[in-house]
This record gives sequence, structure tokens and C-alpha cells, in this order.
Amino acid sequence: MDARRIAVTPWRLLLLAGVYFVAAKLGLGLAFVHASATAVWPPTGIALAAMLVLGYRAWPAIFLGAFTVNAVTAGSAATSLGIAAGNTLEGLAGALLVTRFAHGRDAFARARDVFAFTALAALLSTTVSATLGVTSLALGGYADWSRYSAIWVTWWLGDAAGALVVAPLLLLWSAGSRPAPRRAGAAEGAVLIAVVTLVAWTVFNGLLAPWLRNHPLEFLCIPPLVWAAFRFGQRESATCIALMSGIAVWGTLRGFGPFVRDTQNESLLLLQAFMGTIAVMTLAFAAVVTQHARADEALARVAAIVESSDDAIFSKTLDGVITSWNPGAERLYGYPAAEAVGRSVAILMPPERADELPGILARLRRGQRIEHYETVRRRKDGTRVEVSVSVSPTADAGVTIVSAASIARDITQRKDAEAVARERDRLRVMAGLAAAAGHEINNPLAVVLGHAQLLEREVDPPVRPRVREILRAGTRIEAIVARMQRVERVAFVAPRADLPEMLDLNAPRDGP
Repeated sequence: MDARRIAVTPWRLLLLAGVYFVAAKLGLGLAFVHASATAVWPPTGIALAAMLVLGYRAWPAIFLGAFTVNAVTAGSAATSLGIAAGNTLEGLAGALLVTRFAHGRDAFARARDVFAFTALAALLSTTVSATLGVTSLALGGYADWSRYSAIWVTWWLGDAAGALVVAPLLLLWSAGSRPAPRRAGAAEGAVLIAVVTLVAWTVFNGLLAPWLRNHPLEFLCIPPLVWAAFRFGQRESATCIALMSGIAVWGTLRGFGPFVRDTQNESLLLLQAFMGTIAVMTLAFAAVVTQHARADEALARVAAIVESSDDAIFSKTLDGVITSWNPGAERLYGYPAAEAVGRSVAILMPPERADELPGILARLRRGQRIEHYETVRRRKDGTRVEVSVSVSPTADAGVTIVSAASIARDITQRKDAEAVARERDRLRVMAGLAAAAGHEINNPLAVVLGHAQLLEREVDPPVRPRVREILRAGTRIEAIVARMQRVERVAFVAPRADLPEMLDLNAPRDGP
């Protein structure tokens, strides 16, 4: 369920039923072909918007409003029930189809969804109300079967126009989604409303030239709506459409405008067909303009990120020719953009890595991504740099892969740190082995030294020099064992840079 839907409460349902009733009474005031069929029917747009904003649980309010207005207008309780059922099912069917196939409340964010909304909600679901309503009247004896088609067309076209003019206005202004990128200010908006009003009054009310009251000037309505779509967005476009439609209906009923015919019902049918058409085209155009504006904003943000990135970001063709080169690439590889663009990416390959390029390009042509590939590249000055490279193929509007984007990050410091860590681990292992060996030597050495000291006092004087040699050798071994134990403490408690020298047990020392 859409998280933006408003909670349905009894007072909201009663308010909705009241709004529906008032709008329906206004529409039925223009019923010329039959008391229950009018070419101007805003309630369809109200019902559709209510179903999409409040959810399907809003149907009782639509049913109550439709039944009440028909019960006090014409027909019987049975025909009023049939018409109310048709109006309610029309709203439910339209909301269901729009939610399923046109992104629900966001139906006017994309041009294809605008056309889907038109086909499903305005043209298809409205047949439900027209069919059930006219059939109920005919079965109840309140409409002649011979006039079934004429009443049905009026009913259906009035509902379709209500869906195309009223529903977008309500949905767009109730939406909580982020607005379109601003391209115009409040002053320009006020001028736009004034121009729309002036043009509509001129075309449909003969404001500036009464003698042009019935000339085909409807094409003048298009430029202000294009202005609204191009400079503002969907909400303002829907507002201008509704404003122009209201003025057009008023003027046409007074006998002004290019759609005036012999009967008022025929005049309104032609007018509603025109307003529905320009509403669809204006909303679709506004959606396209807004999509392009948002795409431009996204591209600008991406470009800013690329320009400010510390990583080397560049693109190349599938033949390996560099087509773009950011400042990060200049810093990493040393080539200015003017020198790099247009040259082969092979300039970055050291001779010993030249065989990597054909394999990388072959994988890109197959549409494969290369993630965090660690390798070595060559700078402009010939020095080597270790990098982590990610390469992604990019396609055109279809599915054809035409180029690739590369991101390279200098990992030299990380590699150096890893090498230092590995060497330190190796030295720690060596220190541990040396310490273990020292512990194993220390115990028997103490026994040897103890017996040698006893022998020195007990043996004959000619033999004592040899015993002293044994004691000196044992003392030296004892000093070596002490240094081995000290190496263990340094390696595991406070590693030092001179640890390799300390492991050289034969090196001269000032002390133990």
C-alpha cells in the first residue's frame, strides 16, 4: 500500500460524499440529452483521485454521493442504485488499473504512464459507469432504448473528460513526492495564469474581438499550456488545463468559441474532446520535460562527483581509446587530459602487463564487469603504481555496449602496509621460535654451568684452565639465551624497527 495514503475516517468519507454531491449537481445542471447524462462530469475525476489517495475503502462515500444526487434528480430508487453502482465501480476499476499499470498516484511522472492513465482510467473504466447507468435508466423506463447510444456517448465522454481534467489536478496537488526541478519563479507563474485566462477568454468568450466569437482559434490554447509544461511542471500544467477548461465550458454555453454547434450538448461534446486531447498532450509533455530536467540534474551531480573524486575515473571505447579523463586520473597517472584523451589505454600498461589489455576488452565486449582487479600501471614518468581497477561496460539507448568506464585507486600505501605487516608477522614467528629455543636451552645450561663451577674447585690445577673455558662458553651461551628472551618481549609487546638486527644473535652488543 502507498505510504502516502491518508487515513480514512468517517468525517473524511462524509466530506468526500458532500463534495461529490455538489460537483455532481453542477454537472447535471448541464445535462441536455438526458437529466442523468451530461458532457461535463467532474465527479469522475473526484472519485478516481479519492480511490488513489484514500484507498479503495473510500468507495462508500462515492456510492453515497452518487446515489443521493441521482435520487433527487431523476429516476427511481432502483435506477439510482444502478447508477451509483456504476459510478463506484468506475472509480474502483480506474484506480485498480492505474495502480497496477501506471504507478498509481505517480501516473503523471512519466509520459508512458500518462498515456496508460488515459487509456485505462479515462477511456476504459468510464465505460462501466456509462453502460450500467444508461442500462439502468432504460430498464427502469426512464430512457428510450432508441436513444441509448446518444445518451451513452454523452455519459462516457463527460466521464472521460472529468478523469483527464479533474483527476490530474487533485492527484498532483495532493502528492507528497518531491516537486520537479524549479525552472521559473512566482512572478512568471502569475504571468502564466494571466495569459492562460486571457487566451481562454479570447477564444471562448470573444473578449478582444467579439466578431471572432465562433472562429477556429482553438490553436491559441496550445502555446500557454506548452509554456506551463516547459517552464513549471505537471502540477502547474494541470492547473492551467482546469482553468482553461472551466472558462471554455462557460463561454461555449454562452454561444462563444470554435465548438459552438446547433445544440449545447453537441457543443460540449466537441469541447470536451478537445480539452481531453490537449490535457493528455500537455501532461505527457510536462512529464518528458521534468524527466529530462531531473536527468540533467543527476548528470550534473555525477559530473561534479567525477571531477572532485580522488580516484582516477575515465572512459574508453571498446578498442581501448580514452574518451574522458578526470583530474584524479591526471594526479594518479601524470598525463593531462589533453594528452590522454584520444590515445590508447595501453600507455598505462607496463611492458610486463601488456597482455592484460586484450583480455579486459574482450570481457567488456561480452558485457562483463571487472571488480577490484589489483594490478600495476605505469605513470607518465615511467614509475610503477599499484592500483585497484573496476571497469563497467556502458550501453547506448538500446542494449548495445559501446564503451566502458574505469575507476582506478592507488593502493601503493595499502600494499606497503600489508608487506610491513607480513614481515612483522614473520619476524614475530621467528622471535617466538628463538624464545622457545632459549627456554629449552636455559635449563640444561644451568646444570652444565653448576657442575663446571664445582669441577673448577675440585680438579687438579693443570686441568682448571680447561674447566674455565667451559665456564666462559657457558656464560656466553647464557647471554645469548637472555637476548633471545628479550627479543620475544620486544616482538610481542612493543615491536621496534630494529627487530631484524636484534634477531642477529651473533651481532656485537654493548650489553646483553
